[in-house]
Amino acid sequence: MPQNNLYIGVMSGTSSDGIDLSLCRIENDNFSLIDGISKNYTNKLRDKIINLNSPSVNDLEQSILVGNEVSNLTSKLILNLIKRNNLDAHNIIGIGFHGPTVRHNPKSSFSIQIGNASLIAKHTKIKVVHNFRNSDVADCGQGAPLIPIFHNYLMKINKISSAIFLNIGGFSNISIINKSNMLGFDCGPGNIFLDSWIKKVKNKNFDNNGSWSKKGQIEYELLAQFLKDPFFNKKGAKSTSRDYFNESWLKSFKLSKYKPENVQRTFLELTIQAIEKHLKEFKNINHAYIFGGGFYNTYLMDQLKERTQINFKSSNDFNLDPKYVESSAFAWIASKSINNEYLDLRSVTGSKNKNIYGVISQPPTQSDS
Repeated sequence: MPQNNLYIGVMSGTSSDGIDLSLCRIENDNFSLIDGISKNYTNKLRDKIINLNSPSVNDLEQSILVGNEVSNLTSKLILNLIKRNNLDAHNIIGIGFHGPTVRHNPKSSFSIQIGNASLIAKHTKIKVVHNFRNSDVADCGQGAPLIPIFHNYLMKINKISSAIFLNIGGFSNISIINKSNMLGFDCGPGNIFLDSWIKKVKNKNFDNNGSWSKKGQIEYELLAQFLKDPFFNKKGAKSTSRDYFNESWLKSFKLSKYKPENVQRTFLELTIQAIEKHLKEFKNINHAYIFGGGFYNTYLMDQLKERTQINFKSSNDFNLDPKYVESSAFAWIASKSINNEYLDLRSVTGSKNKNIYGVISQPPTQSDS
């Protein structure tokens, strides 16, 4: 295979279920996903990451130790991906590494993704781009979502004039792009409560095909209480994370008074309504694409299509597996950072200026002595 313009993207999303890696060839007018690897976290590591979203006495040291654990696992997966494609480290221009987000507070000017980029650079002997969000946050932006700019790139190289891109991961976010404008924002919880509730009640990591949700009934009183949260009516640039929508957020709703399967169905309805209300605001969009873990929840997808009357296609239309869209996006953003190119996300995040997204960690060089 040709060995030029190759990058690797790494994404650990808000579901905190594992790591996705993409090996990509990136050019100005062409993008191709060559190969991808996904690895689920062990339950122990997943719990460590989720626990870091809540303050504790020793969370500073713990975040570094867990970040090192994630980085060592990431390094092994990168080396595996390189080896199985008959490549060497020198064939890869750079790695875009997005570790698990454990704090996201743009109002206080910070967003924290754990992981040790220097460790990954040392193990792989490849430069690593990381810390993608804080240049935007420092410039008065939300720091999220960042991938609308990648969606815009995909549209240009595929000559598409307008499109919606919907990602349903731990949280759902949306890009709405046409010739004159690019918008993007977080809608609200995606899979986060669906996953955490079935874990709590049935000790399962996720609701396969939404089968448990399908058995329940919507508790409309509970749903109305959820939707009173001001986040859902906020206009313009907005982002959220586990340090807002979490177990503490749920405590005030007295979930124990409802049937567990009804709570699960109501969480699914919350995901749908948080998305649906934004889609109603945009008409005359030619294409709609969906990706992320929610794509594989058939009941969620059926309900979403029925309610919105939108014929969502998958990102496979771009020869891009829905599982690897975000990791591919961070490979692409890393390529821009390495080439010192500024990206314009002002209409998405609310930042004041164009920015370079990501900081580069170089691998150590061999000593001359």
